Amino acid sequence: MRGIFNLVCNLNFINKEWFLTLLVFFIGCVVRLVPELFAYPSPIGYDVINYYIPVTTNFTIHWTQISSEFPFYVSFLHVIQIATGLTPYSTVVIFATVIFGVFTVSVFLVARKLLKVDIRYAFFVTVFVIFQMAVLRTTWDLHRDVLALTMMFFVFVIIYRESERKGSKNLNWKFILLALILCVLVVSTARIVGSLFVVSLIIYSSLVKTRAVILCTIVAFSFFTIELYMNQNITSNIIHENIQKAGDGSSVHSTFYNPKNLLYLFVVVDGLLVPTGIIGFKQLKNGTLLKIPVLITAAASFSWIVFPFDELFVADRWVSLLGIFLSIFAAFGLYQIIRRMKIRRPAHRVSTSTNTPTLSNPASTILTSFILGIFVIMGILYEIMPNAHEPFTLWYGMARSSIEHFVPPSMQFNSLQLSDTYKMISAISWINKNTQPNAIIIGEKDWRGFMELYLEDHRTFRFSDDLPTLTAGLIKHGLNAPIYIIHYPDNRSKNTHVYSNILFSIDKIR
Repeated sequence: MRGIFNLVCNLNFINKEWFLTLLVFFIGCVVRLVPELFAYPSPIGYDVINYYIPVTTNFTIHWTQISSEFPFYVSFLHVIQIATGLTPYSTVVIFATVIFGVFTVSVFLVARKLLKVDIRYAFFVTVFVIFQMAVLRTTWDLHRDVLALTMMFFVFVIIYRESERKGSKNLNWKFILLALILCVLVVSTARIVGSLFVVSLIIYSSLVKTRAVILCTIVAFSFFTIELYMNQNITSNIIHENIQKAGDGSSVHSTFYNPKNLLYLFVVVDGLLVPTGIIGFKQLKNGTLLKIPVLITAAASFSWIVFPFDELFVADRWVSLLGIFLSIFAAFGLYQIIRRMKIRRPAHRVSTSTNTPTLSNPASTILTSFILGIFVIMGILYEIMPNAHEPFTLWYGMARSSIEHFVPPSMQFNSLQLSDTYKMISAISWINKNTQPNAIIIGEKDWRGFMELYLEDHRTFRFSDDLPTLTAGLIKHGLNAPIYIIHYPDNRSKNTHVYSNILFSIDKIR
């Protein structure tokens, strides 16, 4: 009878774990879908409007560019778009939503297997992480990074499981094969996450020296090296991933990439996580596999100390990655604090799967819910508040002038205020109806996605950080085509004014 009872208890526990896994997937999808619904029909995300949707729409035209900058993700988007017949916009949004749901599951598994906490606390960790600004900013438009991080966490879970089986001579080749496939996909999806993954594996394999980890390290390093070798312009693509690429060869040095702004960025994105993150880092035993990427991203986040104005080190991107990993430790640190406050009953219940006490006492549950609720509210406000009302996002609305070039103060933004999107489309519609089919349109690089999607016939869009220089160059070349410039009305021009819709003005240069 006792054996039957234990079997029933185990089955109930397994069913509960599967239910929570599906629940966190659903929650992740909802969290990612909410800002899209508030923004509909406008897309959110800088790279979404300027890269993912245009590339998915005109995949063949962009293949030369795609093939030289880690093409897996956008190639998969193209395949899905063809297979389903969905519009490029729907394809990008749906896939980003599903990927974030899977990312949420990967965080849940990390909490269960690496942190080794009970199911209820794993749920707490998962919800805490997905509402952090670093995570929401990443899923805003860096969809490739979210996918790469998701697969990275799955690999961590698998190889940590195999590392615990040191006494076993037989490898579970089904899991090893899955880990190897994921290793290849991680390094083929996103350069920065891929580099973090490879370096983390190299360091971890030198410490644990297990066959599974060493094999994954060799495969990941080999394929990452191949990807870099096949890429003919690494520096250019790093800049592209940081959304700092200029158009048509003309650019000026960025004034916003400086130590002051990067320090503000760190404070806003990671500052709230540091105190409890340090506690969680110290308290987590046998957490080397998670601690390595935290230390790497922390060092890279402060690369500006040595190279204060060199954008190639993309310290802003590393700050966001640090926030993702640090949030896991911050959640663990919060749990340790709650335990030490001794607000549980003397005889607390112990989880059947781990030695970690569950948060069954009402007082601890209330405190945990209160802390989690604060971050959830801040996250929701960051998702749905219009960009013009960022002070309502509390902490995230601080230091906007210093950090807005790195992170949006709200997810309700692409390269324009969402409320201004229709005005841009209206201006492009006027261009299509009132200019010659071979006209050249000059404007800011932030608008290149809209121009590619909505300009008709053979009209072309040229962009640059230095529009006067670009304009002078086009005139000097004597191109046999009319030239127009689109700009904000406050940018006064000596050219012939031909159109205005309050937000955008169009002048004819010749």
